Amino acid sequence: MPQQSESPEVPANRKKAGSLRKRLVMTLAAALTPILVLSVISAYLDANKGMDERRANLLLVADAAIDGVEQSIQEASLLLSLYQTQVFNGQCSGIFKRLSPHLPAISNIIAFDTEGRPTCSAVGNASEALSNQNWNERLKRGERVIRSDTFFDDKTKQWIFAVLLRQDGADGAYAGSIGVELQTDELAALPHAYLLPAGVDVALLDDRGETFGSSRFSSIDPEWVEKVQQSRTAELFVLHEPQAGSLDVVIKPVGEGNLFAAISRASPGIWSDFTLRPVSSIGLPLITFSVALLAVWLAIDSLVLAWISRLTRTVRVYGAGRYQFNAGRAFDEAPDEIAKLARAMDVMAKDIGERDKDLKLAIASRDAAVREIHHRVKNNLQIVTSFLNLQGRQLRDPQAKAAISAARHRIDALAIVHQTLYQNERLEQVHLRPFLTGLVSHLSEALGMEDSGIAVEQAYADVMRPADDAIPMALFVVEAITNAMKYAFDGTGGRIRTSLDVFEGGMRLEIADDGRGYDPEILSGGNNGSGLGSKLMSAFSRQLAADLTIETSPGNGCKLILIMPDQA
Repeated sequence: MPQQSESPEVPANRKKAGSLRKRLVMTLAAALTPILVLSVISAYLDANKGMDERRANLLLVADAAIDGVEQSIQEASLLLSLYQTQVFNGQCSGIFKRLSPHLPAISNIIAFDTEGRPTCSAVGNASEALSNQNWNERLKRGERVIRSDTFFDDKTKQWIFAVLLRQDGADGAYAGSIGVELQTDELAALPHAYLLPAGVDVALLDDRGETFGSSRFSSIDPEWVEKVQQSRTAELFVLHEPQAGSLDVVIKPVGEGNLFAAISRASPGIWSDFTLRPVSSIGLPLITFSVALLAVWLAIDSLVLAWISRLTRTVRVYGAGRYQFNAGRAFDEAPDEIAKLARAMDVMAKDIGERDKDLKLAIASRDAAVREIHHRVKNNLQIVTSFLNLQGRQLRDPQAKAAISAARHRIDALAIVHQTLYQNERLEQVHLRPFLTGLVSHLSEALGMEDSGIAVEQAYADVMRPADDAIPMALFVVEAITNAMKYAFDGTGGRIRTSLDVFEGGMRLEIADDGRGYDPEILSGGNNGSGLGSKLMSAFSRQLAADLTIETSPGNGCKLILIMPDQA
């Protein structure tokens, strides 16, 4: 039975394509990614829309209160323009007394000359801070109405800003100005007089971010105010206060000057519609995306990969030669396509099993026939050997007897080869250890080595060799040992050693004796390696594609070394 490998071989040059699960999940992810991208865009738009709605909502609930502040400032400016002649002519106190009951935010009415010096003041002297501002230059350049920056009044201990009107003479030239000072605290209190929704706070800001009338914060980031001042539109900002938490703050210009309203309330919580809408826009598709990938991952594992793994095990069972294994029953619950494949594999395995059975029968018949041939050849060779024995007994010439004996030994070697082949289970291979052991033992007995005092030593590696090499190898051994028996010893006995070793790339057959040896440089008859035996050994080594080396010297015996390469 063939040995089952742990895993199927993968070609070294195969490009790695990745697992089925990974590729299918990546394909689904690529297909769903546009939906996820659109969800991100939708979430971004929903977030912006939520910010706009929060800003509009705050403005809506506080518009009336802010309008009250703006109307109060416009009213002060309008009344000042109605009484500008009286004020410019020095009736500051009288006009102040007349307007104070109607405008609680007024703190002073002042007239100025062309250099910005006060010519009259309703309440004490004009504020020094107001005198130091550059408003006078602006009025000289032609501006009709301006609002000053807020400043701190040392007399009233309050933050104040002024509305200033240009005054022209009869010739139209700049003659001076008049102004009304307004208290920011009084103006900031006006929005609170309106019925504001719970949690909404309205305060005033100047362009430096100073806050008036707020119970939540004392200042605002000047960059926010600058942004609103440049755009002149209401903007929503989120302020993070350690005590109050996150606040939505809408900053809106009040009129044309540098006064702003700050409307604030607590930012919506995580469960509010403003937060849930963008979160759901991205969250629900993301959850769907993740669930779809997980579902495909699990489905691939249970519907495809698990059955492919079972198919792989089935293929390994078939690969081990168990073609009777019925895989179809194990796939009754598999998807139709995989079950169909399993049934097709069953049919294939049965067909292979039938062909395998027929092939084994044919091989068995062939092996039996070949064994019978080897057996008959061996019997015929033994008959020939018997004829040679009969013929040798009738001969009187020693040389003829020796020739007949040498031929008989060679034929015996061939008979042993054929005997080994028909006794071996694998006809195409020869197990060299028992083969060489039997050959040398038979040859020792036939040559009478024991009677001649010749000891035989054998040491062979346990190795297989193609059957085609058995005959030339056997004949080589016969010639080598026969030559040693004929020429190496002088009748006093000796030793012959045969060995077979394996090394990387081939094997080494060595036949050595401790006889008289010879000088390979001196040619003397048949003892020098030029006789028939030596020629036959050279021919057999060429047939084996081997290298033959002879190591000998007088008095040191002879060693034949045959290096045989591995068969491709």
